[in-house]
Amino acid sequence: RGQGGPNFVQNAILGPLKDKRVATIDRMAIAIGRTAAKPQGLDALAPCTLGQGGNNGGATATPPLPGPDANNELPDNDGQIQRPAKVGITFRGSAAGKVVAMPKFLRALSGDAKPSINGTKNTRAAWTCTGFENRLTDKYPICPQGSKVERIHDFPSCWDGKNTDSANHRTHIVFPDAAGRCAAGFKAVPELRITLVYDIPHDVQVKKQYKVDSFPSEEHNPLSDHDDFANVMSQSIMNQVVNCINRNKTCTA
Repeated sequence: RGQGGPNFVQNAILGPLKDKRVATIDRMAIAIGRTAAKPQGLDALAPCTLGQGGNNGGATATPPLPGPDANNELPDNDGQIQRPAKVGITFRGSAAGKVVAMPKFLRALSGDAKPSINGTKNTRAAWTCTGFENRLTDKYPICPQGSKVERIHDFPSCWDGKNTDSANHRTHIVFPDAAGRCAAGFKAVPELRITLVYDIPHDVQVKKQYKVDSFPSEEHNPLSDHDDFANVMSQSIMNQVVNCINRNKTCTA
């Protein structure tokens, strides 16, 4: 009923629901393709719309398709889930100058979950070892003794100044150039970096017994590592982030 702006329902409900349904439909198509011709064009079944329902004017939506199994795992994934020993969430500044606030519900992607289908244009090397953060690889690292496996996800930080999302979830917010500058017409927003550190035994690393569980079609390719972000910070908190960055301070929450 208007809370969150005119695009609230699309950005906060229907858009994320569509993405989940696309992923589920894709898994179903892959499963069918193992024994018969893989069906095409099923993504058209993913979008949902809201309609007035019931006597109180409440909104109803098409229920989502079944998701992962009881352990929240996709088909063909196995092993023991590794919880990060340490997680870091940092917003950084722009090499070209000051940053502006992100709009609420801004969505951004880092990496690509389906390089076998989409190619490597949007993939990003995200793997490294603690103490070697300046050296990222798209392979599974074997870290030296005393160092831990680490994933670093940097997000795009050049916003078009208008849209919180786009059809491909990418063109409204892009990465700066090699010098850290945004293209004409784009504004620098705080750059999000997420770091994940894992206590993976060294012998497991050497034996190559750890992997990413993503879409089954990617066969645990480390290049399919990816991350999603949606800004749901209040304007007050976002202003604190921007002011901290623009004053060249280091702030902690």
